Amino acid sequence: MDIFDRIAQTLENRVRSGIGRPYFRSAKYRAHEFSTANFTPIEGGDERLIAFIDGGNSPILEGPGISVQLNRVALGLFRGGQRVQPEMPSRIEFFSVMTMNPEEEMCRFQLHPIREEYLEFLPDEDDMHLELEDTDTVDESTLKGLPRRFAEWSMALAALDELDAGDILVRDGSLQASFEKENSYINKLGDRAGEIHVTGLSKTCTLYTTTSISLLSAIGRLASEGGVKGTWCYHPIAIRTDRPTTLTAVKLNPAGRIFRMDILGEYDGDEALDVASTLSLNARDACFPGYPYGLVDVDMRARVSGDEVEIYRRRVLSQIRDGEVLRGIKYETESLDYHDTLNRYAGED
Repeated sequence: MDIFDRIAQTLENRVRSGIGRPYFRSAKYRAHEFSTANFTPIEGGDERLIAFIDGGNSPILEGPGISVQLNRVALGLFRGGQRVQPEMPSRIEFFSVMTMNPEEEMCRFQLHPIREEYLEFLPDEDDMHLELEDTDTVDESTLKGLPRRFAEWSMALAALDELDAGDILVRDGSLQASFEKENSYINKLGDRAGEIHVTGLSKTCTLYTTTSISLLSAIGRLASEGGVKGTWCYHPIAIRTDRPTTLTAVKLNPAGRIFRMDILGEYDGDEALDVASTLSLNARDACFPGYPYGLVDVDMRARVSGDEVEIYRRRVLSQIRDGEVLRGIKYETESLDYHDTLNRYAGED
C-alpha cells in the first residue's frame, strides 16, 4: 500500500464512521444528542425588517511591530428581498494603527475615521488594548483585524435603533468572541435588543463531532438518512450557558447548503424556526441559493480592493517628508513582504 492509498484509507474510515454527538472543547456549551426529531420544516415566513452586518480590512503598511489597516463595516437593511434605506450610515470606513510596545508590554490600537460622522459608530480604543503576552495565543491576521471585529459589534449596537420588536439583526459569522473584551459588546447587544432577534450566520463552520467528522456534515447525513428534504431548521445543536446562546443549523433553500446559525438567548424550537423562516425569504437569489442576499450585499460593500490599498498607501507615505523615516518604514515593511516577491517571481500575483 503506497502513501496515497494510506491517506485515502484514513479518509474513507473517517467518512464511514458514525456521526457521534456534537463536541465542544469548552464546558460553557450544553450539547444535545443528534435526533431527526430536531428537524422542523420551514414553511413561509413573515416579512420583517432584517439588518445585516459584515466588515472587511486590508493592510496599508505593516511590519513586525506596526500595522496600518483600512477597515470597512457595512450595514444592509432588507424587508424580505427588498432593500430599505437606513437612517444611519450604511457603511463606515476608518484606519486603524496597531503598535507593539515592549517597554509597556502592551499592544495598542488607534482608530481614525475617514469621515468625522463615523466616529460615533467606532468602538472605544481602550477596549482593544492587549497585554503583549496575550497576543502570543492569537493568530496574526485575527489580531490585526481586531478593530474591524469590534467595529462590527459597535455598528450592530447602533443598528438596533433601525429595528423594532420581532425584527432580526444578522451578523456574518458566529456570536462567539475571539477576545475577552468582545464579550462586553455581545452582552450589551443582548441587554439592548429586547424583542429584536440577534443572530449570527456562519459561511464556514469548524465544529466537529465526537467521531471527528464535521458537525454540519453529520447533520446533513442525519437529514439524508431520515428522509428530511426541502428547507428546515435543526434545533438545538447546543446551548451556551454562561451567556445564553442557541446554536442551530439551517437549510434555507432546497438547493442550498447547510449553515450554522447562532441566536442570542435561549430559544425553543418554535422561536428558532420563526427566525429561520424570516431569513429564508431573503435567501432566494439564484446565484446564492440558501444564503441570505443581505449577507452577500454587505460582504461586497465591506471588501477592500488592492487598488484602494495602493492609493491609500501612497497617500500615507506622501505625508512623510523625512527621508530617514521613509527608509525606516521601508526596512520595516520589507521584514514581511519577501514572500510576495517570490510569488511575483513565480508568476503568482
